[in-house]
Amino acid sequence: MRWQIANYQFCEQQQTLSSSSEVLQLEPLMVELLAYFCRHPNEIISVDQLIDQVWQGRVVTDNAVSRLITKLRRAFADDARQPKFIATFPKKGYKFVAPVAKIDEYDAQSLMSGGTQVTRPDTEEKTAEAGWSFLKLPFIAVLLVVMVVLVFWQVWQAPQPSARFARALTSMDGNEVFPSFSADGRRMAFMSVKAQRLRLMIKDLHNGNSAEINHPDGLNTGPGDWSKQGDKLVYLAASAQRCEYYIVEIKGLTIGEPRLIHRCPAGSYGKVLFTHNDQRVVFSENAGPGTPYSIYELDLTTQSKRRLNQPDLYLSGNSQFDLHPHKDKLLISSPDKQQWEGFYTLDLTTNKLDLLFKQDAYICCGIWDHAGENVILMGEHPAYQLLSYDLAGKNKQVIFSGSRRISLPRRFNNGADYVFLSGDKHTDIQILDLESGEVGNIANDTVDELLATFSTNHQVIGYISMASGKEQVWKYDLASGERRKITAFTDSRHYLDLHWSPDDRYIAGLTFNELHLIDSTTGEVTVVDFPQTEIRGVSFKSASELSFSAKEGERWRVYTYHTDTQSVTAESPEWAFIQFTPDRDNTLWLSADHTLYYSAQQIKADIPGTPSAILLNGRQWNLRKQDSLWYWYDREGPGQIKRFHAQNGSIESLAESGVGHFDVQGRSLLFINSSESQSNLFRTISQN
Repeated sequence: MRWQIANYQFCEQQQTLSSSSEVLQLEPLMVELLAYFCRHPNEIISVDQLIDQVWQGRVVTDNAVSRLITKLRRAFADDARQPKFIATFPKKGYKFVAPVAKIDEYDAQSLMSGGTQVTRPDTEEKTAEAGWSFLKLPFIAVLLVVMVVLVFWQVWQAPQPSARFARALTSMDGNEVFPSFSADGRRMAFMSVKAQRLRLMIKDLHNGNSAEINHPDGLNTGPGDWSKQGDKLVYLAASAQRCEYYIVEIKGLTIGEPRLIHRCPAGSYGKVLFTHNDQRVVFSENAGPGTPYSIYELDLTTQSKRRLNQPDLYLSGNSQFDLHPHKDKLLISSPDKQQWEGFYTLDLTTNKLDLLFKQDAYICCGIWDHAGENVILMGEHPAYQLLSYDLAGKNKQVIFSGSRRISLPRRFNNGADYVFLSGDKHTDIQILDLESGEVGNIANDTVDELLATFSTNHQVIGYISMASGKEQVWKYDLASGERRKITAFTDSRHYLDLHWSPDDRYIAGLTFNELHLIDSTTGEVTVVDFPQTEIRGVSFKSASELSFSAKEGERWRVYTYHTDTQSVTAESPEWAFIQFTPDRDNTLWLSADHTLYYSAQQIKADIPGTPSAILLNGRQWNLRKQDSLWYWYDREGPGQIKRFHAQNGSIESLAESGVGHFDVQGRSLLFINSSESQSNLFRTISQN
């Protein structure tokens, strides 16, 4: 059955949702849900009714229904607050409000943009027209041919995925990442991540049996890579205190004794690949936690190591690379100073490095296609597609389009398909009353909600929500509980931090390489006139002065943007970071020599936990001062927000959180709660 849904065409048999720009492959359960909605448009359908008709009575929770509704909304890019497809009626159910029409299979080919259908000839001509109908018939035939040609031309012109289906290769509890396939295609090595434990697994894809590479000293293992002969695996084994690379021989699922080939600096968690010569490997390592990665080559015969020619190091450096399927050539994904993602080729024989292209986008981890003639990338944030670009970064083609987020693509070894990581995980915003200990929900809509921050007057919370399918800035009124979207971005921008101005007129939004001033009423955005670069530590010095830090050479320096003159000035080079607050006694200062001070009088801080090292969590502020209380996020273990009492020297844990961002004001703490991550490896199924 085919359906016309607004400007979309839905095919139950092919399990596709098509528009003029893409063909989206739906999951089987999404197909059942959408088909039921199409057969019952403009009806309020209860959750129990959906469970009975779509899940056919299977035992599922209301949350499972809500998650599937969210996925379907995402496929339509529908806004749950202003729905054009699926409307929610609290405590009653859901209504499919989009215009729906069944497509007659006789003329099932309808134009994808607008749904104009091919007209069937009328067999009941009026008698008065019979005298000249012989003149009309050739014209109608020609018109029909032209329209059919136009239909197929438009369908052919729209980007069509080369793979419409994906099949799960793993179904373990936790996350499975970094697959590598043996030469015969029978075995897959992959990392299983669960409860902060990293395990390297070998799975027989024919019979489903698996084995684990264990180290008696309890080291985390993986990622790994098969030799070209398929009889050896090279892999990383590491902990906070150790970092080592090993090779092990494998026959079937029988694992031999590991042989140490290289020791790397403690705290370095890199990756390793065999070259096309099994006596050489390439790997990445850094100098320790927080330092950028570099790529090296190791000769296993001579044990000689050399640092390869590679792009300059920014952010995490050069940790992402892929070996050409036929040549000793690397594809390196590396950010530049402007935070654009660059894609480079490195000839391992000549050590010659060439830039292919760059993209100003939140993307990662390019790989070669099977022919080694194109670059495969996941789509822009949030990524639901696998894309192919030529070596100039042009001729974009859709390889696969799905309903769940996609990351970390790899080649499958059949010469046509790809494997990627995909799963379900979302983040919610919660608020903790620091006096009563009561926890409440601010936003928990089964989509990502992040970066919650209090307005200065403590009446509103600003945050990022993915409810409409793209990141938008929302406001939550603490008194009324009303939520309102204030932006309408159509691009794939990604914010890393939000801060309110002291007068609550603006919300400052930090992206990967820009600083935005967002009008908190209209949502209008002004881009701060500053070169694109890595920016950290954003705060408002005053209602008209926005402070931030950027690198000047090899050191960090504080700058101030003046909203009235739209100009930028540099602060004293004495300071690397300054966290300004409305109460100047809570202002934090970090000097160029990493000494922490507080208050307008710049008093040296003396609290436990090496505060200078926890001042920042990536690009966000991590350490906050509120009178005699200090708050920070501790990344160790499960992740906790902690509080230090300067008066008695005690430290307490306030809340567990898998995400480091939080805000505190008065007696209230905002933090992020993440759902249990569950991701698996999927393989595309080519149409050929």
